[in-house]
Amino acid sequence: MTDQQHDAHVWLSRMWDADIEIEQLVIHRDAILSSMSGIGKYDSEHIPTQNGENATESKNIEYSIYCERIDRKLEDLSSENIRTLHVINNVKETMLRGLLIAVYINRLTWTEAGKLYNYEKSQTYREYRNKALDAVFPYIPLEEVAILKSAE
Repeated sequence: MTDQQHDAHVWLSRMWDADIEIEQLVIHRDAILSSMSGIGKYDSEHIPTQNGENATESKNIEYSIYCERIDRKLEDLSSENIRTLHVINNVKETMLRGLLIAVYINRLTWTEAGKLYNYEKSQTYREYRNKALDAVFPYIPLEEVAILKSAE
């Protein structure tokens, strides 16, 4: 991978960590919700304790906090996905644009994206990944790449 291809990849993949974080937050939020499924029945864990805490209330608060955090992260992810899509839409060749969308918007691997076009794994990596990154590079905001690279 050339320096330009790497720079394009760095910018295009900048939200992958946020996507994983959201997935993990959703898993925990859903576990909280699942644990609250029997709230209506009598359970010693769901009555106020002597210190005034209520396990059900605590779970509701935790659930609300997770929902709020997920919503904020999803808003950020959505706005960055829109920026990424605007950059990718500058690529003229439809197939390269489709590969870039599959990988950097839908978070597929290059192998999975290549299968959409019936390409072998080696062909996708060797030929089309580099072509796609070369095609999108002129539209990448390089000042942001420098910031992203310094944070690595």
